[in-house]
Amino acid sequence: MAQPTHEPRKLRFGEADIQPVISILVATINRVSELDRLLTSLDSQTCRDFEVIIIDQNPDERLTPVLRRHSGLTIRHLRWRRGLSRARNAGLRVATGEVICFPDDDCWYPASLLESVSGWLERNPDFDAVFTTMRSTDNQPVGPRWPPGPCLVTKANLWDSTIACTAFLRRAVTDSVGHFREDIGVGADTPYQSGEESDYFLRALALGFRMWYEPALTVHHPNLHSFERLRKLTHPYALGCGYVLRLHGYSWPEFGAHLARSVGGAVFSLCKGNISMAEVYWMRAAGQLHGYCFGPKDLARRAESPRD
Repeated sequence: MAQPTHEPRKLRFGEADIQPVISILVATINRVSELDRLLTSLDSQTCRDFEVIIIDQNPDERLTPVLRRHSGLTIRHLRWRRGLSRARNAGLRVATGEVICFPDDDCWYPASLLESVSGWLERNPDFDAVFTTMRSTDNQPVGPRWPPGPCLVTKANLWDSTIACTAFLRRAVTDSVGHFREDIGVGADTPYQSGEESDYFLRALALGFRMWYEPALTVHHPNLHSFERLRKLTHPYALGCGYVLRLHGYSWPEFGAHLARSVGGAVFSLCKGNISMAEVYWMRAAGQLHGYCFGPKDLARRAESPRD
């Protein structure tokens, strides 16, 4: 296994009056009250040594009153053009923290989260990243089919155990992996509207970084599974998923496990008489298959380091 190109920097969590500096990168567009909720949750953190980098992709000044309401936070306000990967890369270029995280603009944090993450990293110096679970307002798991318990993140389980908004990465990871790919993911100028996050974490694994999924830690997020959202986003997101599976050398049997979930969901929905959900699952299966089989080879480009 390849070794990390940078040794993890030592974080002096236990020393008096010294805490890890955490950089919180928030790409945001078309959300005001949701961002206000996130910043309110950051105002309440028991760990105070962090910076918030707002990458604003709105065409106007709608965020100005929100940011003024949170003057107690250290906020850096950037303007950037649309595209989630573009925004996160802009944030990486200016981040100063030893730990990097990427909450969605509609996430919010429990008051003790940053302190808990800092403590976890202090107790586990051999790990380069920790991923939390994601829970809704009523504390129910949302998102992927999370593993049943804490576990090492591997190429096999990464799709179920990692989402960017639950990631806390040591700086050595982002320094070595570099930028998110801007040709895939939400807002990219291609049909492949997801996969940039999984691609990033797969690149980290390929470099030998060790990452852990810890469900005792939580990032809150609204429920992702409204029918209208699924109907609108399933196919373009599935295209990105299939393409990244191909890009990172997943075998046909490994890809088949992803495809089987979609086909199985369609069959199960049909058996229950839920034609609408069966259509969503078929759209996901079709997108995964198309992305895996026909994603253009020349789309792949090696990302440059954000420190260059």
